[in-house]
Amino acid sequence: MVKRLVCLWILLLCSTGLHATEFDSNTVSVRVVGSGHDIILVNGLASAPEVWDTTVDQLQSRYRVHIVTIKGFAGSKAPSSVPEHYLDALRDDLLGYIEHARLDSPSLIGHSMGGLLALMVGSANPDAVSKVVVVDALPFFSLLFNAQATSAQVAPFAMSLEQQFLAMSATEYEAYVRQAAGVMVKSTEGVEKIVTWANTTNRAIYAQLSREVIAYDARNLLGQITAPVYVLFAYDQTMPITAEKLASLYQSAYAQASTANLMQIDDAYHFIMWDQPEGFLAFLEGVL
Repeated sequence: MVKRLVCLWILLLCSTGLHATEFDSNTVSVRVVGSGHDIILVNGLASAPEVWDTTVDQLQSRYRVHIVTIKGFAGSKAPSSVPEHYLDALRDDLLGYIEHARLDSPSLIGHSMGGLLALMVGSANPDAVSKVVVVDALPFFSLLFNAQATSAQVAPFAMSLEQQFLAMSATEYEAYVRQAAGVMVKSTEGVEKIVTWANTTNRAIYAQLSREVIAYDARNLLGQITAPVYVLFAYDQTMPITAEKLASLYQSAYAQASTANLMQIDDAYHFIMWDQPEGFLAFLEGVL
């Protein structure tokens, strides 16, 4: 009888582990490495989960790392059906994964659009996560261009941009992505990765999520987040804004998050984990 109970317990433990690796929703899939406190990594728009490779190498010996793939990005298979509200669907599937894998208050780390999703998850179910870590993302993207912007004001532009992306030829699209990548990462190797990932991202998904991210204002959700929120943002002297004004913009944008802690990292563009890997990992170690 005792032997049978032990066998059942082992099977239960094994099945619990499988829950964390077999999750495969319409919009995301998850790969798990390491052991310890649970950390979920969510990449940004049109990025591959490999953006976190150095981070995973550093953390997996002490943490159980859940690496999210957003379907349709960077050569991954697109969803079988495209949700009308893509960001909301991604939020719900991330919450579904936390429940499915029976994670106990994981730390949720997101870069760019992944950072916005981390805020959405943390506000939708405050008890689901123990920490929200946002890497170079505002709760309302359009504040970068107009500090007084509203969702209603930017919606027509966002819709127009979506149509432009869909209408671009492959050559036009790559030229746009290459130009954008040049101000997102400092290294030539990084630029080429971004271009490759964008070229192999489902164009319709890219266009729709671009529209949604531009118009999504999560500032009114920040007050619902009870977990500590850690925000790392990049600054470089080549940016068309002073360090003081950028810091003020972030402080104002996160004003409703009572648990927010903001930190600036210098000599970096948007892909902080590539431009300043040591500083980025030191920040994470301090947070975790």
